[in-house]
Amino acid sequence: MKNIKFTHSLLAVVLGVVLISGNALATEIFSGKSVESTGHKIDKSIDNVGKKIDNSLQNADTYLDDSTITAQVKGKLLEYKGINSNDISVKTEKGVVYLSGFVKNKLQAAQIAEIVHGVKGVRAVKSTIEIKK
Repeated sequence: MKNIKFTHSLLAVVLGVVLISGNALATEIFSGKSVESTGHKIDKSIDNVGKKIDNSLQNADTYLDDSTITAQVKGKLLEYKGINSNDISVKTEKGVVYLSGFVKNKLQAAQIAEIVHGVKGVRAVKSTIEIKK
């Protein structure tokens, strides 16, 4: 649900930038400036808008990739018997998975780290998992 809201917000921002840029271009065109200089400004403005859209989409891709990695890690942890995945918190930022929570022993902590490293897209794993006493 968060991904959908984020995507809708991102699209609204991108459309707003496009509309504002289009309005500024229309103002220049109809203000009586020469067509040649206005054409150059239009090309430059279109390039700027294109770059802003590309940057926004890259940020959205990173966010969605991180969410996908988190979901895949949680799914993999659910597959393993003996690991209580409810006691493990998973967060991903730019491909780095942050783990926290509690396990029964060091073997489980090592097993969880190994599972996470096996998920596609994971660049690194930072674990603060503690042993329950």
